[in-house]
Amino acid sequence: MKVGIIGDTHGSQAALKTIINSFKDVELFIHTGDHWQDAVCLEKKTGIPVFTVKGNCDYEERASELCFTLKGKNFFLTHGHLYGVKYGLQTLAYRAEELGADYCVFGHTHQALIENYNNIAFFNPGSIVWPRGENYFAGIILDYRENIFISQFKNIDMD
Repeated sequence: MKVGIIGDTHGSQAALKTIINSFKDVELFIHTGDHWQDAVCLEKKTGIPVFTVKGNCDYEERASELCFTLKGKNFFLTHGHLYGVKYGLQTLAYRAEELGADYCVFGHTHQALIENYNNIAFFNPGSIVWPRGENYFAGIILDYRENIFISQFKNIDMD
């Protein structure tokens, strides 16, 4: 199973086109919010299911947290603004631990991140629209192998 993690797309149709080109072989998308409607559009265009949450720039109704299980692993998805992720992962880590998460997916900072913290894998795909920091990616790809999700940043594919 391959999963594409994206987020902070902020209504950019160009970003969605790039994401579709870059993540051709995924079975599921996870969108970290800030224009969760992009996730709905992505699902309609590709037929690939998308899990998404409400971000700080989203004004319509949507859950701000989502917990789900893939291949027996517990995931916690949130945009991150409610947990002060611009100032560190500690508060988010407390919540992820409280929920029994193996993997925590968040956005908000627009900075790509793959990091293990308190025995939980944290993933932030950054923003393809307004990236911050030195890293600029289409997002993150998770590839399920031998009872674990292997993560790597997904470069932008322009074809």
